Amino acid sequence: MRLFHPLTFAIALKYGLNSKAHKFAKFVAILSTVGIAIGVAALIVDTSIMQGLQNRLKKTVLSDTPHLIVETQEDKLPSIMQLNHVMAAAPFVQAQTLMQSQNSLALINLQGLDDTRITYSKGYERKDLNLVAVPEKGSFELNAEAALYIRNDLKLNTDVKLISTINARYTPMGLTPTQRIFTLKKYYSTANSTALDCAVGNYDDVRRFFRMPSKVNSYRIWLTDPFVIDKVTPKIKEMGLNYTDWTSVQGEFFKAVAMEKLTMTIMLCLVIIVASFNIISALAMVVSSRLTEIAIFKTMGLSNMRILNIFLLMGIFVGVIGTAVGIVIGIPLTYYVSDFMSNTGSFGRLPVSIELANILIIGIGSVLMSLLCTLYPAVRAAVTDPVTHLSRG
Repeated sequence: MRLFHPLTFAIALKYGLNSKAHKFAKFVAILSTVGIAIGVAALIVDTSIMQGLQNRLKKTVLSDTPHLIVETQEDKLPSIMQLNHVMAAAPFVQAQTLMQSQNSLALINLQGLDDTRITYSKGYERKDLNLVAVPEKGSFELNAEAALYIRNDLKLNTDVKLISTINARYTPMGLTPTQRIFTLKKYYSTANSTALDCAVGNYDDVRRFFRMPSKVNSYRIWLTDPFVIDKVTPKIKEMGLNYTDWTSVQGEFFKAVAMEKLTMTIMLCLVIIVASFNIISALAMVVSSRLTEIAIFKTMGLSNMRILNIFLLMGIFVGVIGTAVGIVIGIPLTYYVSDFMSNTGSFGRLPVSIELANILIIGIGSVLMSLLCTLYPAVRAAVTDPVTHLSRG
């Protein structure tokens, strides 16, 4: 009859639950469990909120920033649409221009988009592109960022003069820039991180303003995820096409966000590492107090590997319990922090993105760290010389 099966698990469980032997070691082990739980919970809260913030910024900041602009002829467009991660393409023109109103003078980023000639990949629709409203052809109207109105003290339905040196012509008066009156008809909100405000007009109106040919020679490309740009641009380069992507405009901003996320993650990982180091102290004390018992186990035929497994299981118990408690606390705590910040702040609901893969990585990493910190005392117990300790009584 097998009273203890498996034997290593039964002994590890007895040592871990025995509160009478070496109470200080048990106290240190409890501190390790609490520290790991706090570190895991804090890491879940931090990574979930930072990921949610990154996703919101990706949606808002890159809403009016083209993911990819490719200079190509219409006959090569089908080849581009067959690439992975490409959702849609549309005729597009973009350049910086000077905007003059009665009270201000500002440099803006003027975009022209033809939303009636959007080519979609299979399975995608207009709603997937997060488009801002594009004025009708011939209206010479603009849909501009709300920040442009605020910074230049403008109102809706205000006429502004746009001035550009692109394709400027020489006249008897010298080099004459192109000028045209546009109407600021609508506005949209954005979290643009660049210094220049953006205004969107109809493709043909903007093209005529810049005196560009009617034949389309550049397209705006929408990707399923802007962060997969490095998987698309090498293939565009292989086609021999010139292109620009969003990283040239917003790349530094998102690098700063990613760096802040990485820094916070490393700091909170150190909490888990420090808590895991306490496992070494706790197990070392347990091993020191159990040397005679370990020697007896060896004389009864227990192998070094099974002795090693006993103390590895004890360390894993601490890591698994601390990680599980941290996950149980961390997920609801994340939503609580989001609600609390939403109620006390004036910036709307704090974004949260709890991903299963992220939680699995945190959980597995925490348990592995606990396992690594268990190796030293476990190996020390496994190599114990039974003759020496039995002779000491």
